[in-house]
Amino acid sequence: MRRKSVKLLLIASMILSLTGCSFGTAADAPKASSEEIVLVDPVNAEVSLETVATRNLYNANVYAATVLPVVREYAPDYAFNFSSYGAFLGDTVKVGQQLVSANTEKVDEDIKNKKEYIASMEEEYQKYVTKQQETIDEYRRQERNAKWAYDQYEDAPEPLQIEDEESGEMVDNPEYPTWKAQHDRFEGDYRIAKHAADTAELALEQRAALYELDHTHQLYLLKQLQKSRQNATLTSQTSGEVVALADLGANDYLRADVPVVAVGDMSQMILKCDYINKNTIKNAEDVYALIDGKRYKVNYQEISSDEYARQSANGKVYSTFYFAEDVSDVNIGDYAVIAVITKKYENVVSIPKDSIHRDEMGRYVYLYEDGKSIRTNVTLGYSDGMYTEITSGLKAGDQILYANPMTVNPEGTKKLTTAEFHSEFSERAELTYTITESINNPVENGTTYFGEYQVEMFQHVNKGDVIATVRVEPDKLALTRNETRLTRLKERLADYVKEHEKDTKDEAYQEAIKNYEDQIKDVEEAIAKQKKDFSTKQIVAPRTGVVLYMQKYENESIVQKGAFIAEIADEGNCYVKVEDESQNLQYGNEVSVEYMDAEQRTKSVRCKVVTMAKIGVSGQLQTNSKNLLLPQDAVEDVLQGALAGEWWNRYRYTVNANVREMKNVVIVPRAYVYNNGNKTYVYVKDENGNAKAQSFVAGGFNDTYYWVVEGLTEGMEICSK
Repeated sequence: MRRKSVKLLLIASMILSLTGCSFGTAADAPKASSEEIVLVDPVNAEVSLETVATRNLYNANVYAATVLPVVREYAPDYAFNFSSYGAFLGDTVKVGQQLVSANTEKVDEDIKNKKEYIASMEEEYQKYVTKQQETIDEYRRQERNAKWAYDQYEDAPEPLQIEDEESGEMVDNPEYPTWKAQHDRFEGDYRIAKHAADTAELALEQRAALYELDHTHQLYLLKQLQKSRQNATLTSQTSGEVVALADLGANDYLRADVPVVAVGDMSQMILKCDYINKNTIKNAEDVYALIDGKRYKVNYQEISSDEYARQSANGKVYSTFYFAEDVSDVNIGDYAVIAVITKKYENVVSIPKDSIHRDEMGRYVYLYEDGKSIRTNVTLGYSDGMYTEITSGLKAGDQILYANPMTVNPEGTKKLTTAEFHSEFSERAELTYTITESINNPVENGTTYFGEYQVEMFQHVNKGDVIATVRVEPDKLALTRNETRLTRLKERLADYVKEHEKDTKDEAYQEAIKNYEDQIKDVEEAIAKQKKDFSTKQIVAPRTGVVLYMQKYENESIVQKGAFIAEIADEGNCYVKVEDESQNLQYGNEVSVEYMDAEQRTKSVRCKVVTMAKIGVSGQLQTNSKNLLLPQDAVEDVLQGALAGEWWNRYRYTVNANVREMKNVVIVPRAYVYNNGNKTYVYVKDENGNAKAQSFVAGGFNDTYYWVVEGLTEGMEICSK
C-alpha cells in the first residue's frame, strides 16, 4: 500500500488547483473506476485538461526512393586486357552495339600465325596430293600396260607335244619356254606396277587421314582463338543509355565476371530504396509510391537469401519495386518515397500516452467531470509512442488530467498549402573527358631536340594542326649501314638469278627469290622511315579535339623516342565532374553548371547527370563522383573561358541543383510540428474552432518545412505552438 500511496500523493498535488475535492489518506484509495479519488496537499505542480478526441494514428514507415531504368551490367566471360570503350556515359546504344573492346594484339597475332600455318599446311598437302596422284597415275598406267601385255599371253601352249603320231611319244614343246618367259616377265611387270600403285594409294590414304586429323585440330585451335577474340568484345543486349563505366586505362587487366559497363533501358522504370524485409511488405495494410504528390501502385520484388548475401557482399542491399499502373508522367531520376502503412487506425478515440497511469488494478486515467477528478480504468489499443488508442473507458469529448500538455496558440493559425519541396546541392567541379589520346614523340631514328609549342592549354585543334616544333639530328652511320646492306642484297639477288636461270620453275628457287625480295623490302622500309624521321620538323595532332595537357620542355632539350608531348581530348565527350558522396544527384537529373566565359563573365548551362548513383548499380560500378554531360553548343564557350581564366585551377566550376525534389505536396512549417521520434503531429482546428492534435506521415523535412505523405490535406487550418 505504501507504493500506491506515493503515487496518489503525487497525482493529488498536480490536480489540486483544478478541483475542490476533500483530502484523505492512501487507505481511502478508490476500489472501482467510478469512485472519487482522494487528494493530498498540493506541491504546486501545474496540470491541464486534455480533451479526449478521435484522430488517425499511423504505424508507418517511409523510405526514400529513386526512379531508375532497368539496368543491365556487362562483364567479360573470360579475362582480357582492356583496350577501349565503344560507348560512353550518356550515349544511346542499340542491341548488338560494341560496348567494350579488348587489347587483342597478342591474340590477333596468334590468329594470324595460326591462319598462316593452316594455309601452309593446306598448300603443302595439296602439293603432296598432286604429286602423289601423278605417281599413282603413272603406276596405274604401267599396271594397265603390263596387264594388257600379260593378257596377250593368257592362252598358254602345251608344255609337251607329240613327236610321232604313230607311236604317240611326247616331247617338250619348244614354244612353251618362250611363252613361259614372256608370260612371267609381263606378269612380274604387272604385279610390280600394281603393288607400286596400291602402295602409293595406301600412302595417300594414310597421309590424308593424318592430315584430316591435324587439319581439324588446327581449325579447332583457330576457332578457340577466334572465340577468345570474340569474347574479348562486350556488346549490348538491350537498347538504352550507358549509365556506368569502370575507370579503366589502356591494357588494364579485366577479370572474368566483374562488371565494367552498365546500360539502362529507359523504356522500363523501377523504384529502388533501402532494403525492406518481405515480411514487412506482406504484413502491411498499404504500400504505395508517392511522386510529386501523386500515389502510384507498386509491386515489391522479393529476393532470395542467396541473392541477399550476394548483394550484401558486393555492397549495400536495396529493395526494388515495379510500377503497377501507368507512369507516363514519371521521369528517370525522379525522387520518390515508398510509404509502408503497416496499420492505419482511423477515427479512433485516443489520448496522450503520458496521461495513462498503471497500478495493481490496471491502466487508468483521471477523468475530470463536474469539477472532480475520477480515477477511471481504460482499455488500450494501438499506441504510436505519443498517442494511445482507448478502446473502452472513455469517449470523445471527455476531459482528463494531463501533466505535460502541448502548448497551442489557437489564434496563431495557418492554412496548409501544396508547394514544391527540395534540398539544395552546391559543389565545386572540374572538367573531365572519357576519350583522350596521347601525343608522343614519333621519331624513332636520330636525336630529337624540342623547339616550342604552337598551342596553349584548352585550345581547340583540328587533326593535323601543329602541336610543337622539333629538330632531328640524323644518325648518318645507321642510314649508311642500311644503304650498304640494301646494295649487297640486290647484288646477291642478281647473282642468284644468273646462277640458277635454268631452275626458275623449281620450288626451292622460287622460295629463295621470295626470301631475297622480303629482305630487300624490309631494308627499303627501314631506310624510308629513317629519312622520314630525319626530316621531321613538326609534331601534329592525330585527331580533332582540345589540348588537355602539355609536357614541359625547354628549347633544345632532348626528347626521347616515344616521350609524352601532349594529350588531346575529344570535345564530344566533355563532362563536368562533381563529387557527390551523399548520392544526392541521380541519373537523368538536370543541374545548373556555373562557369566563366572568355570575357570572364559568369554564365550557367543546364547539364544532364549521366552517372548512375550507387543505388542503381553493383559495388564494382559504384562511385562517389558524378559526370554531367555538357551540351555540344556550350563546350567551346566553356573551354574558351578556361583558356582565358585561371586554367590551372582544377575546380573552376560550380554545380547547383535542387535535389530530393517533390512537387505538389502539402508542406507544414516546422514551427507548427510536434514530434516524438519519427512520429509527427500538428494541431488542427476543427469546424467548431477547437484545436486537436492530428498525426501525419512525414516524407521528409528541411530547416523550414516538413512535407506530408499522408494524414493532412490542403486547406486544413493548423495552430502554432
